[in-house]
Order: sequence, then structure tokens, then C-alpha cells
Amino acid sequence: MQGLRYLGCILILLLIFISLSCKSLEKGASMNPSDMGKMMAIVRLQENSLFGQSQRVGLEYVLRLEPDRLLAPVSEALGRGSEAKAARYGGWESRQIAGHSLGHYLSALAAFWQVTGDSRIEERIRYVLQELARLQRSDGYLGGVESRPFDIAATGTFSVEAFSLAGYWVPWYSIHKIYAGLIDVYVATGNPLALSIVRRMADWAINRTSAMTEQQFQRMLECEHGGMCEVFAELYALTGEKKYLTMAERFIHHRIMDPLMKEIDVLQGLHANTQIPKVIGLARLYELTGKEEYRRAAEFFFKNVVDHRSYVIGGNSVREHFGPLDQERLARDTCETCNTYNMLKLAEHLFRWNPSSYYADFYERALYNHILASQEPETGAKCYFMSTDPGHFKVYGTEDNSFWCCTGTGMENPARYNRFIWVREGNTLYVNLFIPSRYENEGSVFQLITNFPYETKAHIEISSSGGTSSSQGISQIRIRRPAWARESFKVSYNDKVYTTEEYGYITIPGPFPSGSSIQLEWNMGLHVYVTRDRERRIAFMYGPLVLAARLGKENFPSTDVVADHLSLMYHPDPTKIGAFLGDPQNSSQWIKIKDPTRLEFESLPGAFSEGQRFILIPYFALHHERYTIYFDSQEYKAPSREDIYGPQTIDKVYPGQQQSEIEHDLKSKQSYSGYLPSVDMTWRDARGLGSYFSYRMKFKKDRANTLLVAYYGLDGPVGAFKRKFTISVNGTVIATEELYPQGVDGPVDVKYRIDPEILKNLPADENGFVFAELRFATTGGTSYAGGILELRVLTEAP
Repeated sequence: MQGLRYLGCILILLLIFISLSCKSLEKGASMNPSDMGKMMAIVRLQENSLFGQSQRVGLEYVLRLEPDRLLAPVSEALGRGSEAKAARYGGWESRQIAGHSLGHYLSALAAFWQVTGDSRIEERIRYVLQELARLQRSDGYLGGVESRPFDIAATGTFSVEAFSLAGYWVPWYSIHKIYAGLIDVYVATGNPLALSIVRRMADWAINRTSAMTEQQFQRMLECEHGGMCEVFAELYALTGEKKYLTMAERFIHHRIMDPLMKEIDVLQGLHANTQIPKVIGLARLYELTGKEEYRRAAEFFFKNVVDHRSYVIGGNSVREHFGPLDQERLARDTCETCNTYNMLKLAEHLFRWNPSSYYADFYERALYNHILASQEPETGAKCYFMSTDPGHFKVYGTEDNSFWCCTGTGMENPARYNRFIWVREGNTLYVNLFIPSRYENEGSVFQLITNFPYETKAHIEISSSGGTSSSQGISQIRIRRPAWARESFKVSYNDKVYTTEEYGYITIPGPFPSGSSIQLEWNMGLHVYVTRDRERRIAFMYGPLVLAARLGKENFPSTDVVADHLSLMYHPDPTKIGAFLGDPQNSSQWIKIKDPTRLEFESLPGAFSEGQRFILIPYFALHHERYTIYFDSQEYKAPSREDIYGPQTIDKVYPGQQQSEIEHDLKSKQSYSGYLPSVDMTWRDARGLGSYFSYRMKFKKDRANTLLVAYYGLDGPVGAFKRKFTISVNGTVIATEELYPQGVDGPVDVKYRIDPEILKNLPADENGFVFAELRFATTGGTSYAGGILELRVLTEAP
């Protein structure tokens, strides 16, 4: 029965292809010649393999989610809350961004259906589509957020910030996920209801924004809007209707994308995952229009991020933002997982244009060391950030009360493991990743058999599923020679060794008769990664795998599975990491493999200062304990702000940064934020009579707390405006401040004592902490409050 189900799926996709080919006669809207083969290809992971097991856990995680709870925000947003069949989930699904998880859920179901054919998935998809069709408004609107922010924006007079449109948290971002989920379902299953719903949504967007001028529309795009450009491009590809192409190009954010088209770097200080989906949209538009400026922007952006703004695990960003070029600042909130999800999507586009191992090498590193590493191996719980701060740990979301953006992409990630292992372009089959799997296309079966990364060999067995004697339509196989095995990679077929390499691939010419086999061998080897900003800061790698030192559970939290991903950001770290004393270029003399079956390594005596010895394992295998993946290879390093203030910090806000402000319940009036390139910090201020901004901060009750505020050392009066403002805690003014230039192009720290009496009437939690409003307010019509670069609440031991 399972085989018949797969066959039925293939026939449906074939009929879709024929139908769309007839409709899509306009230039750019028709499929590439190889698309039919790609659509009919089936890739299955070996079930008991590393990725196969992770995929099974990911599927069970998705199937545990309740569709009615994900649908509840849609019912409420459309004024039909009484019809909701269950209470909505908590976390982000209880906030204005609600509904984004439903979109990711649909995308995950679609992807899992493609790689497993599990009948439970089909039932879920059918049910959600029926409910969405029932709930969709007559004008086509559908979302987990009410349409009010879009209605206000359509008037042309609206407030906008990087993460707020008309006072709502990223509404386009939220409904984009539903657009994308419906498109993914249609492409995967051919269900016409999915296309009908998303086309009505698209037509609503076109009609609702039709009166906006281009200037107004571009101003609206200052707020994070996800991949709206991409979904309209996909709708054009699916339907051939020019109005969707026009709307896709309207969603190009020109302030950011135009410089990238000219290969100008404008990324410093920008929110990273706001930009990546915009670039994916340009990549898709290039494929549909052939406009070279779109390709130029996508390739420039990718290379800029991968070569100059990424960490050893392949992730990027600190506190979700791009920093200066060639910096690897270590922190607890680095490498947002959504970013890497999207960078892998972008890599797939770029590889199709230029099949180079450059893209596949990145893909492998990011897949093993970030994506695989971000899922808890037993429950499927997801990570938001991947800490690079030595001594910290991974933090996972709960199943009912998190639903972060990375929870959503985390639903999809395990289903996407299959996507890039095998790629067929015309008559060439590329083998990009050494993940044990089976590729079937046009009656030919290619099975990659290996226990990589736990062994250093593989073979590809070629057979036929349809009675043919040889592979159909595949005249050559190109196998990636990884960057980590340049000198040791050996490929043999029919007793001949192949070594000729082009663009990082070794080409094996056909034919490939059923029963033939290609042999692969390589060496892995321990080697060192050197950070871009410090030649004496290193990470250890084994082949493509980043190794993490196990640091145990000293002073570990009672749980690392939490609803608030920032709640453990300031958990004290008792671990001091010794400096590596060996020669980084000969690290294998200091670190030896202890257990090859688990890829467990150990450092030898004298390798690290203070007599420390470490057990190192692949980062993807480390969970629920402290770790480090970075080491300094010298004793001294200049102390960072975290080194100085971290042990005393009980709460911290980075003004102007989305997650930090959202999680601290930012409230404001006539407040503005921006970025200072010279200090690589964001800021916030308020301007004019009655203006303010405030945060909900954590304090220690029954003890004096210290408020530390970092101001910019060159800030002072602005024309007739003074930087004079009050600072209050829980309604009590603790200081009136006036800023004058200090001659310092950097942060200037000022401390304010907070009397315990101010907090005494507030209820404390089980740990003795209370939450109170911290407010910065102007003193008159000609004053500024701030700007401020950083806020910390400090406390000392009693």
C-alpha cells in the first residue's frame, strides 16, 4: 500500500507539471527542462542513520502539535473566536505575531509528506486546509493577526519601525508564513484547495495596497516582512499571472537590496534574518526573470555572510544582528537558528546556477553543526540561539509555551535533511552530502551506503526499480570532494580511480548499469579553525564536524527547557576555560581520539593551562550540559563587558534590538532607535514633551540593586534640545540625568543605586526576584531621553 501511495503521489505531481506547463507560457514562468525530473525524484534517508533518527524525532514532534490550537489565533483574528475548537498555544502564539507557527506547521507537514508519505500527515493537511477555507474572510484576508495594521498602512499614514507596523509586531512576517505554508502544501501534494486559499490571500494583499504610493509601500517595508517577495514570485511561477510578478517586485526593499545589487556592503547593524528572506526573493526572481542584478545581489550577499560574518558552526549574527566584517564576537545569543535555515535555502538556489562545492561545503558545515545540533535528540525540542560563550549551554523551547520563530523553522528542518544530498541537473546527478540515503528517479535507484561521519568510506549502489538495465537519463555522476579531504579523497568505479576535479567535483562518466557500484574513501583528520578577528582563538574540527568540550553540569539550571529563551541568558557560569598551550597547527599531537565509534576525543596532559583536560565530542551530539567550542591559545585576553559585568548581571536590555525589547515589554511614545557603526551597538531615545520609553526589568527584592546605563560618549545637546530626562523604577524617580559629550567614541557606563524600599511592595517569585517598570522620560518639549546603548540590573552577593 505504501508503494501505491508513493506512485499515486508521483502521478499527481506529473499531472500538475503538465497542467502548469500549459498555463505558464509567459517568459520566466515556465519550468526548467530538468524540473520534471526533480519533481518526480524521491529521496529517503536510511532510517537508523544519524539524520534518519533525527528526522523521525522531528516528525513525531510535529505530529504531537494540535492543529486546532494552532488555528485558534486565526479564528480570533477574523472575529470568530467563539468558533475556535481549542485554546491557542502560549509563548509567541499568545502575542501579536500569532499565526506564524501555523504557517511553519503547514510547511513542515508538506515537507514530511514528501520524504515519508506518512498517512497521518495527509490527514492533518486536509483538515487544516478545510478549516482555513471555512475561516477565510470574504475579501481573502487570512492570518493569526487582525487585519488592522494592514488597513492602517493602506491609508498611507502609519507608524513604522524595524519590528513594528502601525503598532503591531511584524504583521507581514506573521502572515507570510501562512502564504509559504499553503504554497508548500500545494507543491508537495497538488491539493487545489491550498492554491485557491493562497491566491485569495494574495489578491487581498494586491487590492489592499493598490492605493499606496511606491514611497509609502517602501516605507512600510522598513518593518520586517519575511519572504513576501518570494511567495509572490512563487505564485507567478505556479500560475503565470503577471500581477503576482508585479507584486513580488514591489516587495523588493530597495533601501537594502539596491546597494547589494551594486555589490555594496550595507549589512552592518542590520537584523540578519530580516534580510536573508529578502535576498531569497531576489534569487527566485532571477530564476523567473533573468535579471542579472538580482543574481548579483544574491551571490554577493551569500559570500559576504559566509566568508565574513559567520561562526565556525556555519551560523551568523550576534543578538540577531550583523556586526562589522570579520568579527566573531562570542556571546550567549549568537547564531539564530532561523538564519541558517534561510541561508541553506539560499545556497540551494545559488548551487543551481553554479554547481560549485563552495556552496555544498557551507551547506554540510551548517547542516551538521547548527541545524542538526539545534534539535534535542529525544523530544525534538528546538533551540533559538546557539551559544558561543565558553561555559554556557543550549536552551530549548517547551512544546506548549514557546513557539519562537526558530521553533517554526525547527519544525521544518528535519524534513529538509533530504533536500541537498542528491541534486539532478539535466543529465548530471550531483552527490553533495555523504548522508546515507536512497535516490530514485525515472526507474533508477542510487543508494549511498555509509556510516559517515563515523567511518571514512562509502559506496553508491546502482539498481533499477522498473526493470530497466541501466540508469535512465543520467550520463554522469559528480561527487563532491570536500574541502576537509582535499588530499585524501578517492573515487573509483569499474576498477578505475577518478581524480580530475572541476568546481570541487569529481566526475564519473556513465553508463551506470544496474548492479554497478562506485567506491568512495577519504581521511577525516583533526584540524583547527581560526577565528577571523583573533588569530589565537581557535576551534577544533574533525572533518566537517565542530568538536565541543564537555564541561559538565556545575551550577546548571534545574531545567534548560524554558518558555522564555532569554530567561537563562544571565545564568551564572562557574567554568573557567584554560588556554590551549599546544601548537594549533599540530593539534593532533595534543588531542587524541578516545572512542572512534562515538567520535570522542580527549586532550592530553599539558594541552591546556591550569592542568585542565577535556573530553571533546561532535557539537551536534552535545546536549544538556555546559560546553565550549572556542578556545584561546594564549593566556591573556582583554576583558569584555561580559567578563566585567556578567557575574553581577541579573537582567539586561539591548535597546533597539527586537528580541531584547519584546521580551522586556517595551512601551514607548515618540521613541526612536538606530545603530552606531563605530561602537557596533544599537540605541534608543525619546524626543519631545511627554515622550518616554520603558522596559519591564527584573530586580532582586530586599537588596540594593544597581542600574547600569551605557550612554554614548559623544552624545550631548542637539541644537536647542538638551539630553535631559528622568529615570524611574516602579514609578519612583531615582535620577534626573543630563548628558554632555565625554570625548569617548564608545559606551560610557553610569551606575544608579536602587533603594530596596522602592520594590518592597512587589510580589517576589520563588527565587526572590521582582519585576518592575524602568522608565526613561523627557523633562519637557525641548528635551531628549537618552540615547542609551545598554541597560543592566546588577546585584552583589549579600
